[in-house]
Formats: sequence, C-alpha cells, structure tokens
Amino acid sequence: MNARLQKILVLFMAAMLGLAVLPARSFAIGEAGTFYVTPEFGVYGTSQKQVNSIITFGASGGYFIMDGLSIGAEALAYSFDQKKEGTNYGGYEQNPWAFGANALVRFYPVHTDKAAFFIGTGIGGLFSSDRIPYYRNGGQGQYSNPTLPVDVGFSVAMTQNVAFELVGRYQRIGFDDHGLDAWGGHAGIRITF
Repeated sequence: MNARLQKILVLFMAAMLGLAVLPARSFAIGEAGTFYVTPEFGVYGTSQKQVNSIITFGASGGYFIMDGLSIGAEALAYSFDQKKEGTNYGGYEQNPWAFGANALVRFYPVHTDKAAFFIGTGIGGLFSSDRIPYYRNGGQGQYSNPTLPVDVGFSVAMTQNVAFELVGRYQRIGFDDHGLDAWGGHAGIRITF
C-alpha cells in the first residue's frame, strides 16, 4: 500500500477515535456552541431572459453564537446557461462557470431536536471568466459581481447529528442595471459537530 495513503488512513482513524471519545451532548438544531457543515446542490431560474438557469454546488458552514442564531459562510461553484445576445454572432448559448462565496447570518425562530425553521441573509461575491450576464440593458455584465442571498429554509433531523436541509433562496447577482435576480433553492445534508 502506498505510504502516503497509509498516513492518510492513520490520521483519519485517529480523528474518528477522537470524535468517539468526546463526551455525549445534544446536537439540537440551533443549539449554541454547535458547528455545522452542509454540502449542497441548487437550481435557480432568473427573471431576466439573458440567463435561462443557474446550477450551483458547494458547501456551507456555520457556528451558533447563541441559541437560534448562526454566523457562517458558503463557497459555491456556479454553472450559467446564458445567451450571448447583442453580438454579431447572433444569440448563441454559452455555459460559463463561476466561483462565489457569501458570508451568512441565519435566525432560527423555531428549533428543536427534530427540526428547525430559519430565515437568513448575507453578502458576498461571484467571480467568472466570462461576463455575467453577457449582454443586458444595452451593455455587458461584469466578470465579478457582488451577491446578496436571502434564504428561507428548514432542517429535519435524520440522526442525532445529521439532518436534511431544504432552502428557498432569492439571490441578487450584481447591484447595477446589468445584474440578475435569481429565484430557486438548494438542498443539502447538514452535519452538526
């Protein structure tokens, strides 16, 4: 067996052993002092005709600074299905990729051991190798855009520290008249520590 792989396996086993000997505690969704990580996948539509749809995937994480209030961040990869309108080439489609990150604040007015409901917002940015959108309102979009997500979601516990999360989201991409309004959401598996 490869020596590097053996070292990785030993470190992984040591980490799992360390987690196993931690004292038992409640991992209620929204409990102060807990940390969570959520791998997620999302789909969005837009209210502008220049972008047909957006697919996202990535992860978010957060820390509950008090019962029912978390601060966190997310990192997402974006795939845009957009038209390259306003060019001499006609309106052909293109699929640019982008990377985005948001700082998030979430408030959980309802949170129990079994389920939680939350609302949240944040601010961040999106960076791509192509203009997003390519052309709109007589001008071109940007290579980097500020983002503003607004979330409404819920989590349902599957085990003591694993929950299914479903989030509806409105996200503004770009704050000028070339920006986009994206509507949709994402789903993920939340792991609480």
